[in-house]
Formats: sequence, structure tokens, C-alpha cells
Amino acid sequence: MSSSRWLSLVSPLVLIVLWESAVAFGVLNRVFIPPPTEVAVELWVSLRDGSMMDDVLISAQRILFGFLLGAIPATLLGIWSGLNRTVLLLVRPLATMLYPVPKIALLPLVIVVLGIGEVSKVVTVAVSVFLMVVIHTIGGVLQIDRRYFEAARVFGANQRTLLRTVAFPASLPAVVEGWKLAMGFALTLIVGVEFVGASDGIGYRIWQSYELYAIADMMAAVCVIAVMGWLITLILDEVERLVVPWRHTIKESRMPLVRTWWNAVRPWSYTAAIIPVLLGAAIAAQSVALNWWYLVLALIGSIAIQGGTNLMNDYYDYRKGTDTAAVKGTGGALLRGDLTPTQIFWAGIIAFAIGSTIGLYLVSVSGPFIFWLGLFSVAVGYFYTAGPFALAYVGLGEVAVFIFMGPVMVLGSYFLQIPDVAWPAIWASLPVAFVVAAILHANNLRDIDTDRLNHKRTLATVFGREGARLEYHLLVGGTFVSQWLLIGFGVVPWTTLITTIMVPLAWRLMQIAATEVEAAKLHPVLRQTAVLHMRFGLLYVIGWVVALWV
Repeated sequence: MSSSRWLSLVSPLVLIVLWESAVAFGVLNRVFIPPPTEVAVELWVSLRDGSMMDDVLISAQRILFGFLLGAIPATLLGIWSGLNRTVLLLVRPLATMLYPVPKIALLPLVIVVLGIGEVSKVVTVAVSVFLMVVIHTIGGVLQIDRRYFEAARVFGANQRTLLRTVAFPASLPAVVEGWKLAMGFALTLIVGVEFVGASDGIGYRIWQSYELYAIADMMAAVCVIAVMGWLITLILDEVERLVVPWRHTIKESRMPLVRTWWNAVRPWSYTAAIIPVLLGAAIAAQSVALNWWYLVLALIGSIAIQGGTNLMNDYYDYRKGTDTAAVKGTGGALLRGDLTPTQIFWAGIIAFAIGSTIGLYLVSVSGPFIFWLGLFSVAVGYFYTAGPFALAYVGLGEVAVFIFMGPVMVLGSYFLQIPDVAWPAIWASLPVAFVVAAILHANNLRDIDTDRLNHKRTLATVFGREGARLEYHLLVGGTFVSQWLLIGFGVVPWTTLITTIMVPLAWRLMQIAATEVEAAKLHPVLRQTAVLHMRFGLLYVIGWVVALWV
């Protein structure tokens, strides 16, 4: 790691040490500026009782809605202004004139027009975001070399084609930069808005703490805002890397190890760990107010266990010789020599340790039932490919995934909110269990020939190709049929029928699985089944959430 990176990691720690020391030696008055240790204790208390997380989520929702409401039209208008001189002359002076006006000064006017409710806060954020994004977008379009437009016109490009093929791609760096600045400004603005016009949110919490002279709680909220800003920056940096990849080739060449580990832990597979947890919480929300702190910890713990499972699968598949160049799986760090088996093994152990540590805390607040669910989940994750009786090698892979990434995880998340083993929660998990098992079976259907050569016993190799195709149809079809039956019996709300829009994708995948035999042509079935799981699961959860208001 370079010295600049070490400095970026060490500097916050140095600040905390200096802060603690200044209070300890009397340089700073403890009454007015409490030390970091007191702030940390207050932060822990507020996270445990869920109050801090409630305020964070409320503020984040206002920021997100305001950003989308302002950034999307601003981007379109900015590009249009850069392409059309008439629009530019109309929009640019007005945006330039309003931009320096403090946006918090607009709040009283917005409240007069829209009232003091949620709409006024979101609109205030949207206005500030709109002005910042439109100015940056106009500047980005105007900086494009006009010869690009001329060349496109020579080949017959109309105004719409110019927008799609020249203006938007070439202005993307400026557009994304505007998004990043606007999001940061939105976070700052919402705190000020909540000071004077809200009864909840992180800004309101800071103001209330100030009025009550609860300085430690106030400082804890300020630290949470700093973390929110850091996370927003990380997310937008990743968005920038995805939409403007040509700006990051040099930067990424300096980080080969980070990219290697990113591919090794396969974060795109984490929806299998996230959706059951969200579903369990959504089902519990029909009866109680959620404890957001428990939900966040459950998400982090399940993701850690999923990451450990991915790493251990790669390690033992490599050791047993089933991962070869002929296999088109998502792993490959060991085959390419990017990482050593020891590195993969201990990374998996660390991931399991993180998940287990979080699990032990949840056990301390929820009881032994969570302990046994967590213990069996970690054991299944480890022994999925490890040991002489590895589940994936004896035809129990789909069964294990169906049970533990369906009913077990959903029930565990539900139990954290409502300490009860409720059969409706178990039944409601079945559609997600079917589709997550379909992902694994799509993998085994694709690898049926290589698995036979390597003596890996899966349900696909046991049933044969035709039987494996039938199983895939039953799993994918069972996803929707089980949901419709549960709706009919009144276990699942009718609002979850929104998932029906995924039926065409499921039908197309079943048709491909029924006709193709080559691994290369079946590989897209695996990827798209994972997409089906993600989209179906999110829509299913949204249906449960919508049921709260319908």
C-alpha cells in the first residue's frame, strides 16, 4: 500500500487520539466537548435502541427522493441546453442567477406554498440539486469538441441520435461530477432543513440534543453524518467507475489486489443473502415496528457468511480438482494464480468469523434460537464443499440452499423482530427458496458433463440431462405457483402479485434450458436465473411493504 493510502487511513485515527488526549489533559473542556469514548458509548446506545437508525433512514429517504426529483430533469435539461442555443439562452442565465442563493433561504417560501410536511423538505433538496446538476451538465456539453457533432451529422445523425451517441456519453464525466457534488450538498442541506422544519431526521436530532445540552448525543449524530457522507462518496465513486470507465483505467491499474479480491468474494451473488433477510423483516413489519439496528446487523452477518461460503467453495473445489479451465464458473482467482489457496482459505475463515461475531451479539439480545440457526448456517456454508461428505458433492446442494437461503434465513430475520417461530413466515419464504435453488441447479445443469468427469455427484448428474431440465422447470415454475397458492390461502398479500411481470423472463429461461446442451449456451441461463432471483425477490419484498399501506 502506498504512503498516501496509509496517510488517508491513519489521519482519522490520529485525529481521534489527539481529541481524546486533549480532553484527558484538560486542553478541551469535557463539559462542552466530550471525548470520543463518551461519544462512542452514546452512539452505541442510540444504535441499540434503534432511534439513531430511524433518524438516519428518514434523512436518507428525503435526500434520495430530492436527488432523484432534481437530478434526472436537470441532466436532461442540461444536455438539451448544451445542444440547443435557444434553450441555453433561456436556461443558463436563470440557473446562474439562482445558484448562489442559499437554498435554505428558500425553505420558508416552499413551506408557504407546500406546507411543512415531507413534500417541502424533498422539494427544497430537489431545487438545490437541480441547479447544481444543470449547471455542470451544460458546462460538460459545451466543452465537447464540436467536430464530433459534425462527424455524426455527416453520417446522418438526427438530434435524438446526437443526444444518445455524442452529447450524453461525452458529457458523462461532468454530469457524474455534478451528481457527486449535488449529493454531498443535499446531505448538508437536509441537516439545515431539519433544524427548523422537521420533527424527525438526523438534523432534528442534532438540534434537539443541542437544546437539551446532550452534547455527546449531538456529536454522535455529527459522526453519523460524516459516515453517511463517506458512504455516499463511495457509492457515487462506484457509479462513476461503472458509467465512465475510461476515466479509471489508470487508477484501477494501481489497485490490482483490490479488484482481485472483489472478484474473489463475488459481491454480485449477495442478493441471495440480502433478499431473505429483507423478506423476513418485511413480514414482521406487518405486525410490529422494525428494529432497524437488528436488521442492519442481520444483513451484514448474512453477507459475511455468504462471502465466506463463496471463498470456501473456491478453495475446496480447487483442492478437489473440480475447478478447471473447462468450467465456466464465476471463480478463477486460484486458477489464474491471482491468489494463493492459503489466502482464499483464511479470507473465508475471517468472513465466517465476522458473521459469527455478529450472530453472537444477536444471540445475546434474541436468545438461543438464533444461535442454533446461525450455527447451522455457518456449518452448511463451510461444509458445502468441505469434508468427505461435502453437500455439493453428494447431491444435497439444492436441498441445502433451498432450506437455508429460504425458510431458515427468512425465519431468522423474522425472529429478530418478533421472537416467535411463525409458520406463515416459513410458508411465505417458499417462493424465494425455489428461485435461489434454481440458481444453483442452473449451475449444475451447465456443468453436468465436467462434474461427471470429476466424479462430482449433483442432482443433475444423478437425474441425467432430461431429469435435470425437468428439475429446473419445477424450481422456476414452483417460484410462481407457490406464491399464487399462498396468496390464494391468504398467507401472502395480493400486492406481491407485482412479481408476475417476471414470468416472461422465467419462461424464456425454461425454454433455453429445455433445448441447449452446450455449457457456453447454458451459462447465460445461470446468470439470468440470478437476475430472476434478484428481481423477483425485490418485487416480492416490495409487495409486502406495499401491503402495509393497502
